[in-house]
Amino acid sequence: MSDVLAQLRALRQEGAHQRDPVRFAYLESFAARLAESQRAPSQKHQKKLEQALADYQARAEAGDGENQDDPIAGTYRSPLAVLLHTLRGDGDAPRDLKALAPIREAQARQQMAARIQHAITHTPGDAGPLNAHRQVARALAALQDISPEYLEHLVTYLDDLMVLEKIR
Repeated sequence: MSDVLAQLRALRQEGAHQRDPVRFAYLESFAARLAESQRAPSQKHQKKLEQALADYQARAEAGDGENQDDPIAGTYRSPLAVLLHTLRGDGDAPRDLKALAPIREAQARQQMAARIQHAITHTPGDAGPLNAHRQVARALAALQDISPEYLEHLVTYLDDLMVLEKIR
């Protein structure tokens, strides 16, 4: 037990506790509970702690060569932080001008209106009254007459769902 506590102290002195602070706190508290227990720690718990410590050390050693040019290297980065960093790019890419945003929105609205109009006008000619394609076209036409803003919102929502379906 004392060798595990010594390994944890050595890892903390090396700064390895910053790589994954939550996991390191778990290891410390687990080791402390086993050491402070009035009964002798069970072999099962002892092995579990040793395995968790070995996994942590292996992960810390494997991560030493990564992110050499990263300014926050050596600290733990959650998967969400990594995703955000990837999505934002490396910061060297030029940002879009604010003046282009209204133009892009207008262009997107025009493309959406063209797609809606295409969906309404291109229905099968020989389809019966209960044909799903024809009924959807009628519903889109009715929505366009009643509430064009809602139709735009609905189409945007459906586009988002289609993108999420492709990702899955």
